[in-house]
Order: sequence, then structure tokens, then C-alpha cells
Amino acid sequence: MHLGLKDSKVIVTGGASHIGRAIVLALAAEGANVAIVDIDKAQAERTAERARARGAADAHVVAADLTDLDAAERACQEAMQRLDGISTLISNAGANRPDFFLKLDPKGWRRTLDLNLTAVMCCTRAVLPAMIDGGGGAIVATASTAALGEQRQSVYAAAKAGVVAFVRTIALEYGRHGVRANCVSPGLTLPEDAESLGAQSLWNDRDAVMNDAQTDYVVKATPLRRLSRPEDIARSVVFLASPVAARQITGQTITVAGGFAMR
Repeated sequence: MHLGLKDSKVIVTGGASHIGRAIVLALAAEGANVAIVDIDKAQAERTAERARARGAADAHVVAADLTDLDAAERACQEAMQRLDGISTLISNAGANRPDFFLKLDPKGWRRTLDLNLTAVMCCTRAVLPAMIDGGGGAIVATASTAALGEQRQSVYAAAKAGVVAFVRTIALEYGRHGVRANCVSPGLTLPEDAESLGAQSLWNDRDAVMNDAQTDYVVKATPLRRLSRPEDIARSVVFLASPVAARQITGQTITVAGGFAMR
């Protein structure tokens, strides 16, 4: 199926590593023009180079710490300038160090909320006027199965539940302007390999994120008995970004977790 993404203008936040990298490369295979907004400039440049080789119309890099909301706004404006417009925003940036609620430092709550929720709001606010002026566009945000509630994920879960509610509301408010807004909700998704991670990725300390015993629990609790891979998430994101395949889809959340959320 022709997805209608060739020469489209797409911003991918957190596009340097892991799931974000897979999203960038999947868009590249469709011939999209991509701007990677990420704190890890070196890894973003490597991903951009791979994207061009994969078939991207072009791939740009804008370095920014999205927990700095002014920087997030500036980064999106720069990305739109580099792209000469905007078709799609993929709000993918996010991170979490799981632990039980009483073990979490309250000083860290703000960064978790800012990166996983407030940055989504800020980037959406930055691109919406241009989408409206251009007759529409697509917003796809990365949520999480944790949004349904999950042990060791309290603040992160609250942030991701907020993302789902926020995106649904954007779909309601701006659909009349041709803006579609949806979420993809991954479960546990392990990195492909070291090459897919930048130096600043939390996954470099695998045990701090999800150790082997915890991973085994997730696999056994998943009906399909396998974990998602980054490209599984990327395919769903590209589907929702498509103005052809997902033309009438808005306000929805696609869970890509092998059935884990049904447990």
C-alpha cells in the first residue's frame, strides 16, 4: 500500500536511539523528510546518516533537552524551518528509571513528568498553528502500557496516562482543522543492539531499567510470549502517520505489546 509519506515533513523527538531510531528509519524507507530532535546530537547524526542511506528525502538534526520547555519550543521551530514546513509530529522522547513509589526521589518527579508529558504538550503547541495553516497534519505520541497502571512505574505511568488523555483532547479540538492525533502504546521493548543506542540512553545500564528476572516475568505474562521489537512500534507509528492508511483514524491508542495489557 502506498502510504503517502514520500517527501512528507516529519519531526521525531527522541529519534536518535532505540524506538525513536526505528521510527526514523521506517519513515526514511517511505521517503519522508525527517528532523530528529534529541539531546544526543552525536547519536542523532549517526541515525540521520543511516536514514539518508535508507531512502529519506533528507534527515536533519536539532539538538535539544526537551525537559527545558523553552528549548523544546525553539527546537520545534528550528526543525520546521529546516523542513520548510510540517506534516507530522512524532512525540516519542521519553525515559524512566523504574522503582517503587516510596523509593523515588520527589526531585526526580518533575523531570519524568516534563520529558514524558509536558514536552509532548510543548511540541504540540509549537507545531499546531503551522498544521492548521497548512490544512492539517498528524500527531503521533508514544504512550505506554504503564498508563494502565504498573508496578515500579508510578510517576511514569501518570505521565503516560496524561499523554493519552492529552492526545485524545487534541483530536477532539483540532480535528475540524484536519489534524489527526493518536497514540502508540508499547510494552517492554528491548533495544536491538548497542548500535541503536547513544551514549546517553538509559538502556546502557540495562539492569537499572529492566533486569533479566523482570523481563522473564513480562514475557510469561504476555499472551504471544514474546517482546516487541523497536520496528514493531515503528510500523504502527508509520501507519498512524499515513494520510492514506489512517485517514479516518484519530483519538485512538494502538497498544503494541503482544497482548500484555490484557493480563
